[in-house]
Amino acid sequence: MNLKKLVVLAIAAIVVSACTEEEEPFVLPAVEGAIIDATVGGPTQPNQVYLDLSVEASYVVPRNSYDLGFFTGEDFRVKLNNSTSALALALDKNDLTQVTANDTVGLNRRLDVDAIFSSLFGPPAPWINEAATWMDHPSGDLKRTAIAEISANDSANKVYILNRGNNPDGSNRGWKKIRVIRNGQGYTLQYANIDDQSFQTLEVSKNTDLRFVQINFDGGIVEATPAAANWDLAFTTFTTLLPVDATTSIPYAFKDYVISNSNEVRIATVNTADVAYEEFGSSDLAGLEFASDISAIGSSWRTVAAPNSGNTTGVVDEIFYVLEDSDENRYKLRFTRMLNPQTGERGYPQLQYNLIAD
Repeated sequence: MNLKKLVVLAIAAIVVSACTEEEEPFVLPAVEGAIIDATVGGPTQPNQVYLDLSVEASYVVPRNSYDLGFFTGEDFRVKLNNSTSALALALDKNDLTQVTANDTVGLNRRLDVDAIFSSLFGPPAPWINEAATWMDHPSGDLKRTAIAEISANDSANKVYILNRGNNPDGSNRGWKKIRVIRNGQGYTLQYANIDDQSFQTLEVSKNTDLRFVQINFDGGIVEATPAAANWDLAFTTFTTLLPVDATTSIPYAFKDYVISNSNEVRIATVNTADVAYEEFGSSDLAGLEFASDISAIGSSWRTVAAPNSGNTTGVVDEIFYVLEDSDENRYKLRFTRMLNPQTGERGYPQLQYNLIAD
């Protein structure tokens, strides 16, 4: 059982200390249900909101508060900040001091989500099929990150040009040249502005309480997400892949996106035509297909009006979800709001969840 569930009340601790070894400590039961307003911050959605259903907790972090995440498992992997639409492209160089602005000529027309989308309306772009490799795959697969696995052979670790993505107001967060090498069981990050002749370094140690140790180029190591065992779902903006044709997909930024903690929870989708949310119980669990993909919910909970789509902007009422956490708590959950009820603006999501009794 996760440590987060072993909340021992002060008075119970006194009792336990006088008990025999066979007696169990007090365990706080899972929350039976709640309605949560996720404070993503309105239309520009400047916040990521992480939810821990079993203790009814929310953790809010500005989505532009970090740049990179360093994997704390056995492998040596680095991920981008997907919520800012950061992109990275490898150069055929492994020395930051040998990289100048000449190495970035034309990249402002390629290494940018808006520029990539705009390229669809001009002459065919010969690089368009490469664009999907400049972002981390939206499934969360660490073998498909824009930055290749960090090699034990230092000379194999390339320099990357990194577009840090966009702030919530649409302004660009700037560009860096970066290189990552191994440092024992941790990492050394080398980074600089594109034209700098020298570079800075940051040592990053693996912290197994976290799945990723996150850094900000301006502030060093930051606490940008909860401990790995302390969240189930998160509301965020998200960069996913938009199909262009049968063989090509490009990075594309979504708002009102929900990711799940793929290491801790599984998600199943239920159609209300089969069973109503209010009536769903443990007897309805059989036959559900659960997924651990971080995008198991994704954007499927809402629709957005678009020309000739027939859609209206709002919650999809025809489905709800079942979430199973690592403590085998099973919740049914549904999204009850997407828009501000007074102004109709996006960025005011709400969900309801209820524990499914055995």
